[in-house]
Amino acid sequence: MIRLHVEERDGRIRRFTVRGHAGAGPAGRDIVCAAVSALVLNAINSCEVLLGCPLSVHDDGETLECRVPSGVRAPAEVDLLLRSMVFGVQQTADAHPKHVAVLIQS
Repeated sequence: MIRLHVEERDGRIRRFTVRGHAGAGPAGRDIVCAAVSALVLNAINSCEVLLGCPLSVHDDGETLECRVPSGVRAPAEVDLLLRSMVFGVQQTADAHPKHVAVLIQS
């Protein structure tokens, strides 16, 4: 199961972690895993390329951890992109509850 853990502080997403594999299909053909990966990587890359706000990312192949640096240049825009990612992953979790879970911690 893929687990997205989102941490909010002061009304903004400050950190998120994605762990696990969906297990909805064979490796390389798992559309649930592909969907979550696309949403997460697009949000991270969009923050950097479209907003000029690189995020702090560590990915060891099993766990991806992303932190929004303090003093980020466009905090509202970064938060909107990350909330869009969470919304997409939540929709995926709603459609595939045995394969994806989302936890939001305020």
